[in-house]
Amino acid sequence: MKAKSVSLHHVSKAFNNEKNELVYAVSDVNVTIEAGQFVTLLGPSGCGKTTTLRMIAGFEDISSGDIYFDRNKVNSIPPNKRDCTMVFQSYALFPHLSVFDNIAYGLKIKKMAKAEIIQKVHGVLDIMNLTEYKDRMPAQLSGGQQQRVALARALVMEPGVLLFDEPLSNLDAKLRLVMRDEIRRIQQQIGITAIYVTHDQSEAMCMSDQVIVMNKGRIEQVGTPQQVYQRPATRFVADFIGTANFIEGQVVEVSDEQLQIRTETGIMKARATGAHRVNDKVSVVIRPEAVSLAKGGENTAVVTKSVFMGQCQEYEVQFAGQTVQITENNPSAEKIYQVGDTVSLRFSEHSLHVI
Repeated sequence: MKAKSVSLHHVSKAFNNEKNELVYAVSDVNVTIEAGQFVTLLGPSGCGKTTTLRMIAGFEDISSGDIYFDRNKVNSIPPNKRDCTMVFQSYALFPHLSVFDNIAYGLKIKKMAKAEIIQKVHGVLDIMNLTEYKDRMPAQLSGGQQQRVALARALVMEPGVLLFDEPLSNLDAKLRLVMRDEIRRIQQQIGITAIYVTHDQSEAMCMSDQVIVMNKGRIEQVGTPQQVYQRPATRFVADFIGTANFIEGQVVEVSDEQLQIRTETGIMKARATGAHRVNDKVSVVIRPEAVSLAKGGENTAVVTKSVFMGQCQEYEVQFAGQTVQITENNPSAEKIYQVGDTVSLRFSEHSLHVI
């Protein structure tokens, strides 16, 4: 199979609501997904991620714009003629067909020679570790095994692009962890282009080469998992991905490497991005792990919540009139503070981000 790039140029999807007003589910989306990448569309319910995926697949008509696979425009090509397949949330297996026949179904529709079908199905059964289950019926399989069959059925078609519509949402938490690693392993082994829809941040962060964060039908940011977490482009991205504290302030000094920001708590220092000037009003994004607690010193706060989570201690403190969330890892090696304790906050300047 040859992986294909996918490009969306000014793609929008609009419809009329019950008041006959034009509403945009997706608005002016521009993005290019390189061949062989694993890219996740991430966002809250109703942000347009599934609609975008369905337009790529051909299941939804485009109101305006163009979609390309490599350099070929696919707007008017029906779903069954596009070089892509989709793995659905519901698995959509045929209950009356064995695992082998479920996987072979699409190849039979294409009228492929029987010997070639057998060869291709056995190949994908081996990749998916399903050989021993090939004669079982879907009802005899666990949820994770059914999901692997659905993925095998998509892969056997050797598509240029593989689409995933929240495929793990029906699985329990432990099985989701196993399956997301399995999907990523197979995608890398085969080298296929994968576009994955989820609202689960941890899935997006651990599986993706690139994450496309969507909100209200628009793209907020495209970047690596590290970029969208550590250097969010907007307040929405910072707040949606992980946990973030925000402290408002004004830039008072700019150098090549550092910003100095006046806040209610005093001067804070953060890494310069080149985007800010003196007197700009800004928000300092502080991740919980970028703060540590100590006894005595500046930036005093009062502990209002202290929860032992095993691998970490989670705190909430009242600091300058607002609640700040803090995570300290390996708490057995640290002093654990209790509710009511007065503490000093220490901020990791390198980990602070300004928007």
